[in-house]
Amino acid sequence: MRNIRTVGCVLLLFVVAAATVLGVHGECTACKGGSPSAQQEVLNNEWAVFLGKETANKEVVSSSNGLVSPQVSRQSNPSLSTKSSNDPQRSQSFASVLVPIEDVDGQGIILDISPHPHEYIKGAININYENFVTADKHRKSVSELAAIIGAAGISENDPVLIYGECQQCGGGPSAGTFAYWIMKYLGHKKVKLLDAGIDDWVAAKKPTVNKSLVLPAKNYTPTLNSNLLATYELVKSGIPQIVDAREPEYFAAGSIPKAINIPYDSVLTGKKIKDEAALKRLFAGLNKYRTVVVYSDSAVKASMVWFVLSFMGYDARMYSWQDWLENRPKLDIDILKASAQPNPANRGAVVQITVTFVEENQSTDHEKETANNETLLTIKGCVGCGFGSPQGFADISNSGGVARIGSTSQAQKGTADNSFKVTAVVKNQAGDVVSKRIMKRVSEDEFTGVWNANVAAGVYKVDIVATLEDISKTFPDALQIEVTGTSKYKNLGN
Repeated sequence: MRNIRTVGCVLLLFVVAAATVLGVHGECTACKGGSPSAQQEVLNNEWAVFLGKETANKEVVSSSNGLVSPQVSRQSNPSLSTKSSNDPQRSQSFASVLVPIEDVDGQGIILDISPHPHEYIKGAININYENFVTADKHRKSVSELAAIIGAAGISENDPVLIYGECQQCGGGPSAGTFAYWIMKYLGHKKVKLLDAGIDDWVAAKKPTVNKSLVLPAKNYTPTLNSNLLATYELVKSGIPQIVDAREPEYFAAGSIPKAINIPYDSVLTGKKIKDEAALKRLFAGLNKYRTVVVYSDSAVKASMVWFVLSFMGYDARMYSWQDWLENRPKLDIDILKASAQPNPANRGAVVQITVTFVEENQSTDHEKETANNETLLTIKGCVGCGFGSPQGFADISNSGGVARIGSTSQAQKGTADNSFKVTAVVKNQAGDVVSKRIMKRVSEDEFTGVWNANVAAGVYKVDIVATLEDISKTFPDALQIEVTGTSKYKNLGN
């Protein structure tokens, strides 16, 4: 009993002393003025040593509400529970790619791809998955990727087990599946994914460390598997099935034509990939005998859907929304002249808005004037671009690789009129849209529309929006219309 009291007194004195140091000086004196996280780590280590637990590059001490031992912290944390009966069931084929915690031994090099993790599986090396992409989110070159992996101590023949999380992506295995795709793209044969995260590892009472292992650099020789990456030409061809892995709101705002929306997190239950039965239901609408292209804003998110499809037997390939936007055709047109009559206009007057277009690269007024009725509207790269048949609306027989609208037969001109649309968008001084008017073609290059100026007096700006199928180009503030005086109409406001 006396021994228990003695230990209790020592414990109390230790806590009081620590509190006094922090309260008086505002920092941990042992930390020499370091950051709060560094100070906390020192105190954690001191406390663990007091309890007889060694922590130097061994088991991490973690706490959310004070200095407690790792065992107490983990046992009392309900989020770090042991394996549940609700966990996804894995078939043998799944287990060949998704490795359970109990089978980690003997899987080769353990690679944590988390950005700046504070805790590692014992023996893991680290490559931040963000290192695989450039600052503008493009995938780095094959030689750069190979150099990154080799510098971490991995050769093309080493078996690799990947795990880690992207917290910005909501956690889960997305960063891991992205790194898995990168290595498969480089031709790596022996690569698998841990069917768990660091919390699952801790819950299983497996050892963790606060520093990653550092291996000697190796030479990594890639053997590129280009079939895992979709090209713009393949996507626009209409041959593959297209899966948009973005959230529904982004899909609704704009997507690749004929794409279906399967959000990346729909393959998950919690932070784990669903079992096969649930995934088969999810992908029931896809034809297993046709190539599937998966894309998102970030290849990280798309990789989860790609990963599941690939080991379920689909010919799945990765793509990006960014590449689609950069490569899709653009209207190669400019405005030669935009006018409004009358301008200024009385309130309530009928204003006729007229716009004349010209090919974008004609630099001088003389060239623009002489080009009228010759080249009209062109679309960069539209021949074979996959947005319907250019021959259906334009004569491209002598166009030098660009589609020319309204240049030959009456039938083609009629189809062009239906395909190409021009809209005048009238805005008030606050930038609010007050009217949208569809304009009609009155000659080869000229479009006109009318606007009833039933608005308060003031200056109104007009945007011109040209659209061909799903390709559009906006000319902001193409002209302005001044509305003055009083109107013959009543109750127009001030």
